[in-house]
Amino acid sequence: MTFKKALPLIVASLFLFTVYPLSYAVSLSSRKEETKQKPVYLLSFLRENTAQQNAKMAAKYRQTLLERFLKYTTYDSQSSDSTPITPEQIETAEKLYDEIKQFGFPTLLTSHYYIYVDIPSNISWDAFSLGFSCHYDTTPDIPGKGIKAQKIKKYNGKPIELQNGHVLSTETDPYLKEMIGKTIVTSDGTTMLSADDKAGVSILVTFIQTLAENPSKKHGPIQIVFAPNEDVGRAAEFIEGTPYNPDIAFDLDGGTDGELTLSNFNAEKVIYRVYGVNAHQSQAAQNGYRNAWTPACELGAQCAKEEWMPNRSSGDQGYVELHHMNMVDGKSNVAELDFRLRDFNQKNIESWKGYADSVANKISERFDVKIEREVYKQYQNVSQNIRPEAQRIAENAIKQAGLTPRFKKERAGTTAAMLMLKLNRGAYTLFTGQNNPHAFTEWLSEEDMYHSYLVLFNLIDETLRTKKWN
Repeated sequence: MTFKKALPLIVASLFLFTVYPLSYAVSLSSRKEETKQKPVYLLSFLRENTAQQNAKMAAKYRQTLLERFLKYTTYDSQSSDSTPITPEQIETAEKLYDEIKQFGFPTLLTSHYYIYVDIPSNISWDAFSLGFSCHYDTTPDIPGKGIKAQKIKKYNGKPIELQNGHVLSTETDPYLKEMIGKTIVTSDGTTMLSADDKAGVSILVTFIQTLAENPSKKHGPIQIVFAPNEDVGRAAEFIEGTPYNPDIAFDLDGGTDGELTLSNFNAEKVIYRVYGVNAHQSQAAQNGYRNAWTPACELGAQCAKEEWMPNRSSGDQGYVELHHMNMVDGKSNVAELDFRLRDFNQKNIESWKGYADSVANKISERFDVKIEREVYKQYQNVSQNIRPEAQRIAENAIKQAGLTPRFKKERAGTTAAMLMLKLNRGAYTLFTGQNNPHAFTEWLSEEDMYHSYLVLFNLIDETLRTKKWN
């Protein structure tokens, strides 16, 4: 054996018999109470080596990933506000469950059609449990049945003309410039593509397959959940029917290369009902008739001021919107006001509710009407309760895939934000390659989707490098 060939063994031996024991001793001396913990992977060259191994392993599944995505776009899985779960979602969940359980890991299909996969740890020390989520439903906002995905290899940068006059171009979508010479996928223009979130589903199913077929890949405990009804705001509705509750979690439902959503709006729906009194208006002074709509309109005007409207909000600012007003059950003497509150800071929402209650009490006294309030929490900012290690783990994992991490604040909700409401545990949202969701011009970057899949294996390694002291 030449010296050049023997050098890696010499370096590894020096690490095992000098650096590793020394670092372990220092760790033990500083934290004697943690003698059972096992520090791992302390040198940067080991990080680079595992990243290279991950890339080599992942490359074998790149075509499988794309083919799986194209297959999943043919699954009609639109959700609906008007039913607990659509038949199309049920059929999709059953297909996914049958496919996933063949990989051999414990897999559960709940009565509410969540799919939960438990991948047991194959290491000897205690490590953080790592969680991944996605949703398999698609938006009911535009047609989603009979999707005809179009794979475009080596995109040439020219406008892509779809049916019904829809056009994809670098002028309207500058990110397409980054795709020149690469593979993208579009719809034919008559439907959505459903990359939101069939991309996330494809990534996670391929990830499960890869771990099943490569048992030598070391990892701690991994929990995965596929949720229904995300696009109608109910992804977390029955999450408690699964064991999903990882230490560190990531949601696969983001956009372009390197993107990581660190925070999102808190969201609440606040309903005020103003109760008038029915009687003949001509004798109102004597018979107690009270109109509900005048006080309701005044409540709406005072509690959804012009400067608080969505079109006056950007960046870190939240907003208050009077979304709509209704008659309750067709009763003209009961006016319902539906306010939508969005803010990164929950204190601002609480402040508005206090203000609105004060206004409602004054209006109630002034017009002699009863006013009631109901509050519905819709989702929460994931940054309010997330392990401090999570951002560093994600940042390193993205860098090891050769990408630049791009941190984002989402002025909306995510699957992770909905889960946060039920589990009180936040998760960052990782890019998947989806673009223009909920539109006829929705498209997918094959390269971005593949990079997201690769990052998952780096997340495993970065999680193992993080000592679990508590």
